[in-house]
Amino acid sequence: MSPKVYLNNTHATSGTDLNDIMMMEWEYEMPLLLQPLLISGAFIKNGILYYDAKPGIENLKRFYHFLDATKSVISDKNAFTVYKEKLFSYLDNLEHPYFALNAREVFDTDKLPQDEQAVIWQADIAFNNAVINAAVDKHDISALSYPVLKHVSMAFNSFTELLNYPDYQYGWRYICQVVKREEIYCENGLWGLKGPAGEILIHPQFDEFYAFSAWDVAVVRKGQQYGYVHRSGDIIVPAEWDEAYDFDHAPLAIVQRNELLGLIHISGKVVAEPVYENIRSVRHDNPYIAQRNGRWGMLGEDGQVVIDFRYDRIELLHDNVIMLQQEGGYYLAADGERFDLIIRKAPHQGFAWAFKGNAVYLIDKYGISRANRDLVKQDAESDSSGYYYDEAVRNRLLTYAALPEEEIVTDAYTPVEELYNIGVDAYNRQDYQSAIDHYTLAAERGYGYAMNNLAHIHYMIDGYVDPDKAFYWYEKGAAAGNTNAINGLSLCYQNGIGTAPDIDKAIELLLLAADDGLAVAHNNLGYLLYDTNPELALFHYLRAEELGEPDYSWLGHLYEENGDLATALRYYQKDETATGAFNQGIFYLKGLGIAKDVNAAVRYFKRATEGGYDMGHIELARIYLFEDGFINSELAKAHIAAAERAGIEIPAEFLI
Repeated sequence: MSPKVYLNNTHATSGTDLNDIMMMEWEYEMPLLLQPLLISGAFIKNGILYYDAKPGIENLKRFYHFLDATKSVISDKNAFTVYKEKLFSYLDNLEHPYFALNAREVFDTDKLPQDEQAVIWQADIAFNNAVINAAVDKHDISALSYPVLKHVSMAFNSFTELLNYPDYQYGWRYICQVVKREEIYCENGLWGLKGPAGEILIHPQFDEFYAFSAWDVAVVRKGQQYGYVHRSGDIIVPAEWDEAYDFDHAPLAIVQRNELLGLIHISGKVVAEPVYENIRSVRHDNPYIAQRNGRWGMLGEDGQVVIDFRYDRIELLHDNVIMLQQEGGYYLAADGERFDLIIRKAPHQGFAWAFKGNAVYLIDKYGISRANRDLVKQDAESDSSGYYYDEAVRNRLLTYAALPEEEIVTDAYTPVEELYNIGVDAYNRQDYQSAIDHYTLAAERGYGYAMNNLAHIHYMIDGYVDPDKAFYWYEKGAAAGNTNAINGLSLCYQNGIGTAPDIDKAIELLLLAADDGLAVAHNNLGYLLYDTNPELALFHYLRAEELGEPDYSWLGHLYEENGDLATALRYYQKDETATGAFNQGIFYLKGLGIAKDVNAAVRYFKRATEGGYDMGHIELARIYLFEDGFINSELAKAHIAAAERAGIEIPAEFLI
């Protein structure tokens, strides 16, 4: 059994008490979403961490209000609102003044003394709360950087991913929910239903009353017939079916009459008459594979036929990928290409192999493509191969893997990664049309990297700029989860490329990309937030620096505005651009954060002008006009003329 972590609401700090309220029981860790509860009054006693309850509850509410206001991170806003209100109501009804965090089962797995481990946990929780509260104070979800947090689940790559994990119900799932519910009761051998207060909802009348499903509906039996009742006490379907199955993951359930199966909606409406020998759900969101007159087809969520009943076999390979078998042939679509065999493989780097003659193809989420021989060999020789296919298939794979490599061609079976790489090579040699052609082939098969690169060409490459296409492919790439495409889409909203300008939407998208660790998104946020919130802008520029893509010019500028001239100069010195040289020249000329040094200023201004930063001419002219020991009218005139040629307005004092 896995070691558990317990969170109790207690009135005393002397150990477990019968009046304690067990709030949470979780394996291995203190869930991050509940850690804001543990914010105040921390102390350790007998390996248990104690905290004051009231300030913790207020702190967690503050955190959730912040999440609610940051709509961009919440995938299901309605569900978030429901679970937030449940959590708040639960916390408001707690009676005792302390929270007790008991992780001693976890501590027992380590050689360190329990109190020492408790100190580590206390420090980690305090650190995490500091990160969380900094994000709340800044009103910036990207400040909640998941990789820096301590002792959190490694199953997630970002806070947004953790927050929206469906099973966690936005934190409500962690709570031990002891709620008085309806009671299925028996009287004189018959079963009925009572409400939470003991009121009779359904008088005893059923021979069997099964448990309520996730849809709050239960199967009941009267005699040899089955029906459905709702938790509210409504009889949805009278007991009139020979067999009835639960509403498990969808608003449809399978029912049986005269040994044939049909589908019934949770409203009680029959959506598929009982004419099928077999029906099975293939995934949570429907549809259903069904058999009629010995042939297989598929029914949609409305009970209508979506694949005709003419196949020997139908199998869901992965998500929306269906395999059809008919008269010895295998297909991926009703009118698709025929293959000799389609068979599952270990679900990494694709999920099935397709065979035609000597050729082998890989089926993955991007469709079907020629199989890489090294991958085929690796899969056929893996220890798990026998679980998925027999020796004959294995030998067929190994025979293919031993064939000599063929010349790369671009066709319907070229792997998307290969199409993408061909596009990258074409782009690098500035053959943009070839890049577009190959990126498009990969993008149309759902490859997010290709979508982003295709959008980039249409966004900014001269001769290929197309605002509508740029927006279209950035939007598609963002929907495919490509972080760079999310950043690109934000630029479209920022600059009105292919859509109306919307700065709020741009910031919302940048926060998503920044939360995923994209440094350029932090830099872009810094730029957008500078006018309204320079402190937050500085935070994002610093975060981009941590991620390896610093904008030294902006960092120097922000520290200069804050009056920290020494730090500003350090950043300007790191800036190897002409702008950086110009800024260093200003600091040396004026003695900002360093002793005044006109010779150094001249060197940096010259470097700036050589790099194309023409404002350097103005400052050089200023030196040659006004600085003692450097006055030189001819040089001043030359730099004024250069500034004029660059279209720079000449200061009035230069013309006197």
